[in-house]
Order: sequence, then C-alpha cells, then structure tokens
Amino acid sequence: MTLFTTKYAPKNSSQVFGQEKAVAELKDYLTNYKNKKQRAALLYGPIGNGKTSSVYALAQELKYDLLEINSSDLRKAENIKIFLDNALGQQSLFFTPKLILIDEVDNISGRSDRGCIPALLKAIERSTFPVILTANDPYDQKMKALIKKCQMIEYEKLDYKTVSHVLQWVSEQEGLDCEIKAINSLARQVDGDLRGALIDLQSCSAKGSFVFDDVTKLSDRKRTESILKALSVVFKSSTVDNALRALDDVDLDVREVFLWMDENLPREYAVKDLAKAYEHLARADVFYGRIKRQQHWRFLVYIYNLLTAGVSSAKTDKNPLFIPYKRTMRLLKIWQANMKYAKRKEIASKLAAKTHTSKRVAMEQIPYFQAMFRKEVNPDLVHELDLTDEEVEWLRK
Repeated sequence: MTLFTTKYAPKNSSQVFGQEKAVAELKDYLTNYKNKKQRAALLYGPIGNGKTSSVYALAQELKYDLLEINSSDLRKAENIKIFLDNALGQQSLFFTPKLILIDEVDNISGRSDRGCIPALLKAIERSTFPVILTANDPYDQKMKALIKKCQMIEYEKLDYKTVSHVLQWVSEQEGLDCEIKAINSLARQVDGDLRGALIDLQSCSAKGSFVFDDVTKLSDRKRTESILKALSVVFKSSTVDNALRALDDVDLDVREVFLWMDENLPREYAVKDLAKAYEHLARADVFYGRIKRQQHWRFLVYIYNLLTAGVSSAKTDKNPLFIPYKRTMRLLKIWQANMKYAKRKEIASKLAAKTHTSKRVAMEQIPYFQAMFRKEVNPDLVHELDLTDEEVEWLRK
C-alpha cells in the first residue's frame, strides 16, 4: 500500500497548500538563480509543512534534475565533499538543469560532524547549479555561516483549516467515510504537521472509515514546547510546582534560556520583583560557571530549578496583562560583532603575511589602512593583499 504522503505529494507548485508566499519566493530563486547574490536558498520552518515536497514539486514543474542528500545520512565532511563534487561537477544525462537538495541540514552537529559545514560552504561557493537546504531551526549557532550565504525562505506553520481541507480532500479521493469532527480534531492535534496528519489518517482508516474515537486513541506526539510557552508558564504560574517542569521539553541550550529570561523579565515583572528574580538568575549562572570550569554536571538540576521555580517565586503578584515575549537580540549582536572582528582578523592575517610581521603588529596597522582606503582605493594594494570586495568595503567604512 502506497503511503498517503507519497501518493498525494504535490506535482506542481499550485498543489502545495498553505505556503503560497514561500513557494513563490522559491520559484523566483530557481528561475533567477544566476542573478542572485546568495549561492543557496535555505527553507526553514516547522516539520511537516511542505519544505521538501515543494522542492520536488517545483523540480517537476520546472523540469529540473533533482539530486537529494540527507545530512543525517552523510556524517563526515569527506563524504559530503565527494557527493557534492560528483553532483556539482557533472552535467545531467540529457542536459537538463540540475537542482541539489540537502535536507535537514540542521541535523549536522557541532562536534561529531566537524568539518561538514565548511565543506558544504566551499561546495556552495563554486556551484553552478542552485542548492536548496532545509532546516527546522536555522538559528542554531552552528548554522550562522550558512545563513550568511543563503537566501532565507520561511515556511510558516500550517493553519489547522488548511490541514483539515487537505485531509477532507484525501478522504474523498480514497472513498473514506470520515466524520468532519474527527478530521477537524486531528487537524488541530497535529499542530501544523500535515505529513503527520496524513500518516495518522491512513493508520486509522484502514477499515474504511475514520471517526472521532479514532482520534482520541491516537498517541500524542511529544512535541518540543516552545520557549514562549515555557516563559509564560514560569512568569504566570500561581504556584512553584506548576513552574518547575516548564523547561523540561524546551529544546534549547541552557545559555539561550538565560538570554530569553534576561530579555523578557523586565517586560513581565514589576520593578519591586525584578531584583529577586535576577538574584535567582545570577545564582543559576554561578552554577553554570562551575559546570563549565569543573564539569560538575550534577549542578544542572539546580540551574533549572532556579530558572523555573526560583524566578517564578520572585513575583508577589501575577501580571494579568498579556505580554508579547521577544527573541533576545543579544545573540544577533554577538554574532554581528564576531563577524566584524573576523573580517578585521582576516585582513590582518593577509597584511602580516605580506609584511612579514606578527598578526598583533598587523592589527595595529589596520586603522592606517582604513584611513587610506576611505580616501582612495588603491587597486595595486588590493591585488597585492588579495583583498575581497567585502574586505575592501569593510576598510572603507
């Protein structure tokens, strides 16, 4: 029996439901690839919302020869390099345009897959074919180098009405006797995961019908709680016990949780409660420092207790107003500062090599070169130091 996810996969862009804006951006990228500054496109958004299927649909519609690699299948930089070298270096058999899809690129881990991201970046830089990447969460620290080289295309979480519409259409095609209540309930339960909804529908309708009782029997998929919901539980809870488990299913590094707390505490708590809340936050940071220095990971439980129950207990009164929490901008600012400093270090390295001095001495000479370049760009000097256009632009600022 063919899976519904395969049988009813979209064959063209018009059959990708609920992602009209994202699909239009992707189609524009593919048709105008040679004129684009970015050498790859990164599709990001929740699981099961049409990222991969839209690539396949557009590949059929635009007559592309699609080659796919799943980053979880190739766990070494050398393997990725071999695949991409072959894929990017060979023309299609019938001279059709080629499209490279690298699915779930955020599965590449920082340590065990060391070298994969640099290998991927090198391949993207020299590719004459469009490269499409997909990711659920592109804002992981390890992804920052890729983000800089990619056109970002967001696939939003599908509305339950869209999921319900697709489920009803599939039911009609299969001749299933389905209760509307059951369809709508399943559509809400999957939380935007259309792929999961189709799998559930097929598994529950083997007898030819699908009723509400089938939905109640489905095992709930354990989903990662969003940090926004977790913050709401911590800040709004009336009891410590409710707050204590708020971060259990949040898939974020503890340092990022610190930054989210720091960013949103002043929005939620009254001034008189902030000092006590930040005292718990500071104590949690002390324990984190001990873990980093001494590898005493048993302290991690204290950190989460302080970040949840500790911060929650700091308030004297629960804020009755709805407060929109915001993503911390500190990570972005740190990344921007690192990028700026990295450019400076790269220029200093080239200068040190040409002048036979240390990088420290070359770094001290950078301000003089900036003054020179702001006045006039010397092509001979640019050639001698092998400066890129971005480095020249940096020196002129």
